[in-house]
Amino acid sequence: PDPPNGVMRTEEQNALFKQGLGCLGTLYSHPKTWVLRLTSFPDGHKAEDQAEGTNVAKYFDRGWCFTEASWASLTKAYDLSLDLGKMRAGKEYDYYSLTDDCTQDGGRRPPLLPSAFAAELETKSFTNGKDDKPLVKRLYEAAFEEQFGKATKLNYFALGWGDAEAAQLAEVLASGAAPRLEKLWLHHNQIGDEGCKA
Repeated sequence: PDPPNGVMRTEEQNALFKQGLGCLGTLYSHPKTWVLRLTSFPDGHKAEDQAEGTNVAKYFDRGWCFTEASWASLTKAYDLSLDLGKMRAGKEYDYYSLTDDCTQDGGRRPPLLPSAFAAELETKSFTNGKDDKPLVKRLYEAAFEEQFGKATKLNYFALGWGDAEAAQLAEVLASGAAPRLEKLWLHHNQIGDEGCKA
């Protein structure tokens, strides 16, 4: 049981919960899983409708949301991590228009080195930060090493990235994180001379 956090679990449930937590990095970062992120509430949703104790920080300020988005930004193809908060009201979508709208203009950041992830994580809010921050730092680093360690191709096609994003990706690749990398796709981004120099 975890009464301070309002959660009552049996010992068996708690063991399964901890086992599940340990697998989250693999689930979100696996190159073949889809991650659909709902980064904003629908029009008319009221924050005060949330249950008491809910972390009401904005999506990008929340620790677990930041972690899940960071896992999904590691080695997935461009169209497997979508920001559904970029969908436009009243627009009918097919696969292509959905991926176009939900990957552009900040829909997905480049991967972060574990040290950069840990530094940025310090600015995020958790309902239970004392326990969660060290855990997600470990889980992120494990997923980073696992996914980049086996990646032979990276497809960051058409993500709306510019020079800053290219420099961030270059930092990751220069670290030696992807020793098996053979192919890197960056076409249909807005990377200029400075990004290419990185």
